[in-house]
Amino acid sequence: MSNDQGSPSDKWSLIPSPSQIATKLGIVAPSSTSASADWGSVAVAGDNNGSILNVNATHLTLAVQQQVARQLPSYLSSVVAKFSEDWSSYGDAPRRSLPPEIDVKLAYNDFPPAHPIITDYLRHIGVLESTYRGIEQRNDDARRMVRRRTAVAYKDALHRLCDLNGVHHTRASDFARRNAVKLVKEVVAALTADFQGAALAASVMQETADLAISLIVADAVIECEVLERPADAAAT
Repeated sequence: MSNDQGSPSDKWSLIPSPSQIATKLGIVAPSSTSASADWGSVAVAGDNNGSILNVNATHLTLAVQQQVARQLPSYLSSVVAKFSEDWSSYGDAPRRSLPPEIDVKLAYNDFPPAHPIITDYLRHIGVLESTYRGIEQRNDDARRMVRRRTAVAYKDALHRLCDLNGVHHTRASDFARRNAVKLVKEVVAALTADFQGAALAASVMQETADLAISLIVADAVIECEVLERPADAAAT
């Protein structure tokens, strides 16, 4: 009698494998492709959806910090601009008013208190003061030297205009009071020309450079280093 039962291996061949079952059910079986990991990386075998990121925690922290340092200035500027857009007209008005003694000085020289260099000075005096304080940590005489340079520019402009208009030096003060606005403009132009050769001048917008010079000249006007000082003028 013949034996038709077959060998045990033939019996197991009739049983579907897990991969065959997965195929019949529509499930994609994992890839058998091998994966290896080198240099501290992580290898994941099989099909993967999405990105797999392998990092060293120390290096990641440093990279994040550097990225934040690069992005923060521009992003913070955008945030500030956004939050302040409803107050766009806030900076149009001067932040401070002129003390009475300064009003007297301007009136003595027939110089309009609403002149742009005065309104800019009142708006940005905090920046000017903090700048002087910072420089004075290295040079105690910084403010005095800047005012002196401005005063020299004023005297040169006054003498030049007197010569052009045939005004005797004994009448220079009266001439200056009648031409205060023009003289201030001459001083601003002279200081701007002096600074044109500086490397820093090319790295900022012209409006910024003009404003910086105007603030210095306005400070000298307030201190009567530029324009004429009333005989009974109080010190600022």
